[in-house]
Amino acid sequence: MIKPKILIMFSGGLDSTGALWKLLHSKEEIHAHHLYLVNKENRAKAEDKAVRDIIEYCKKIRDFSYSESYHECPSYNGNFMWDSDIYNFIAGTICLSLRSIKEVAIGRTKSDTGIERRADRGTKILQTFDPDIKKIYPVGDMTKEQIYQMLPEELRILTWSCRTPIYDKDEIKNCEICRTCKELSKIKGKIN
Repeated sequence: MIKPKILIMFSGGLDSTGALWKLLHSKEEIHAHHLYLVNKENRAKAEDKAVRDIIEYCKKIRDFSYSESYHECPSYNGNFMWDSDIYNFIAGTICLSLRSIKEVAIGRTKSDTGIERRADRGTKILQTFDPDIKKIYPVGDMTKEQIYQMLPEELRILTWSCRTPIYDKDEIKNCEICRTCKELSKIKGKIN
C-alpha cells in the first residue's frame, strides 16, 4: 500500500496535469484526488473524460493512489463559492484520513495573478484541519506556455481547461471565449 506524502488536487486541466507530471518525476509518494464539482460553470462532465484518460496515462509512468469525490454547489442569487474554498475543504478532509500526507500540491502557475486573497482564504480552510500541512506549487514558477511545452503532446491533448464548455448532443466543445480558452489558443498558435 502506498503511503502518500503529497496530495495533489487534480482537475484534469493543463495546470494540475503539469503539477502531476512534475510530481510523478519526483521520489515522493503521491495521492491524486479529483473533485467532481457541479456548479454554474457546468464543467464536471467535460472534466470527467479528461481526468480518467490522464490518470490512465500517468499510471503508466509510475503508480500512485487516486480518489475522487462529488460536490454540488448551486448558484444562489448569482453567487457561488470559489472552487478553491471547496478544494481546500476536501483536501483537509483527505489529510485527516491519510495522515501520512504532509503537503498539498496545487496547480497554481506564474500566470495566475489576482487570486492571492482567495488562495490565502483557501489555505486557512485547509489548515483548520491540520495547521502543519503545507501547500506546494510544483508549477508555480512556470507559465501556462511553459507547462504546455513541458508536457508530452499525447498527454497535453488529454487535458480539459475550458471554464464554460458547450454540450452539443454527445459532443463536448470548448467555448472559445472564456479566459482560459483564449489563453490556450494563443499558446497553441505560437507553438503548433
